[in-house]
Amino acid sequence: MPVDFGRFLDDFEVLSRVGWVEGFGMDRLALGENDIRVRRELIARLSAIGARIRFDDAGNIIAEVGDRGKPAIAIGSHLDSVLGGGRFDGAYGVIAGLEVVRGLKDEIKNHRLMLIDFTNEEGARWIPSLLGSGLTTGVFTRDFVYSRVDKDGITFGDALRASGFMGEESNRLMHDPPRYYLELHIEQGPVLEREGYQIGIPLGIVNIRVLEIKFAGETNQAGPTPMALRRDAVLAMARFIEFIRDYALIRDSNERLRATVGIINVKPGIYNVIPSEVSFTLDIRSPYEDEVNKAVTYVIDVGRAIDEDLGVGFEHRDLFMHGKVEFDREVTRTIENVCRDLGLRYRFMWSWAGHDAQYMARISRVGMIFVPSVNGRSHTKEEFTKNEDLINGLKVLAETVRRLDGHEGREG
Repeated sequence: MPVDFGRFLDDFEVLSRVGWVEGFGMDRLALGENDIRVRRELIARLSAIGARIRFDDAGNIIAEVGDRGKPAIAIGSHLDSVLGGGRFDGAYGVIAGLEVVRGLKDEIKNHRLMLIDFTNEEGARWIPSLLGSGLTTGVFTRDFVYSRVDKDGITFGDALRASGFMGEESNRLMHDPPRYYLELHIEQGPVLEREGYQIGIPLGIVNIRVLEIKFAGETNQAGPTPMALRRDAVLAMARFIEFIRDYALIRDSNERLRATVGIINVKPGIYNVIPSEVSFTLDIRSPYEDEVNKAVTYVIDVGRAIDEDLGVGFEHRDLFMHGKVEFDREVTRTIENVCRDLGLRYRFMWSWAGHDAQYMARISRVGMIFVPSVNGRSHTKEEFTKNEDLINGLKVLAETVRRLDGHEGREG
C-alpha cells in the first residue's frame, strides 16, 4: 500500500498537539489562534505535494490533486476542537486524509482527490455545529452563519475575515460536488472496543433534536425562607432531569434513544439566593423519528406536571434539529468488502454523533469509517485511540478510495 504509516503517525503527533495544554486538553476553537496555526501547518504539507488549495466563504479548506476535469473523491473532517477535548476527534480524519492524498495522488486514475477541513464542526465556539459544511452545501445561508455570536460577542463573519481564510462563494462544494465523500473518525463511544471490533461502518447518522427547557420560580433569600415555601427553579430542573434520564435509560436498552442535558444557566446565580430561573439544553437522539417525537411529548408532559406540583413556570422551544441521514449503500458495501479482504473485524452501526458527512450526503455519495475509542472516551483530554487502530482506519480509507476509483468504468 503506497501510504506511509510511519509518516502518518509522525504528522499526527505534530499536528494533533497544536493547541494541546497538558492537564487541560485541547484549546483549538474554530478560527482561534491554534486552529489557524494547525490549518497553516496542514496547508504547508499540502503545498509541498503540489495540491491546489482554495477556501470557500465558510473558510473551509479545500485541497485537491489530479485532473480538474475528472469527478472527485473527497476525504474530510475537521481540525477544530471543543475546549478541554482530545487530540483525536476530527483531526484524525484530516491527517489520515492528508496521507491518503499524498500516497495515492499518482495512483488514482479516474478521479481527482480532494481533502477538506471543515470550519466549526464542533459548534464549541458558534452554535449550531457543522456551520462550515452547512454553508458549503447550501443548508445554511451566509447571513445566518455570519451572524452567529460566540461567548465574547465575536461573530463568525468577523472572525473569518480576520483569520485569513475568507474565500469565495463560488468555491462552495455545492458548485463542485464530489462524486464520493469519505470521513474517517474515532467512534466516540465504547461499542467497538467492548465488543472486540476493529472497524465500525456507520449506516448513517441518527435524528438529533435539541430543545431549550426553562423553569421560572421565585427569588428569595436562602436562609430565612422555609423549604416548604420555596419556588425553586433548580429543584424543578433536578426532578425533570431524573424523569428524563429514567425514560431514556429504558429506551436505550435496545439502542433506541439517548437524552443529554448539556448547557445549564441559573439566575441569579448567587450562592445564598434561591434560584428564580433555570434554562438548559436537552439533546435527544434516536435512529427512529417516532422515538424522538414520543420523547418530546414526554418532556412536555413531565415539564407541565412539575410546574403544577412546584408552582414554577415551564417553557420549551426547539433550538435545532438534524434529521436522520442514511449513507450510500455502494460506499458502505465497498468499505465492508475492504474490511473483509484486509481481515479486519467489523460491524455495522449508527453514528450517534453529528458529523460533516450528514450535510455532505446532500451533494455526494457518502460513507464513514469508525475506529475504536479506548474506554469510549471523547470530548475529554482522556480521549485516546491506539496507533494500531489509527493505522487500521487509514488502511481501510486508502483501499476504499482505490476501489471507488475503480468503479468509474462500471458507471460509465
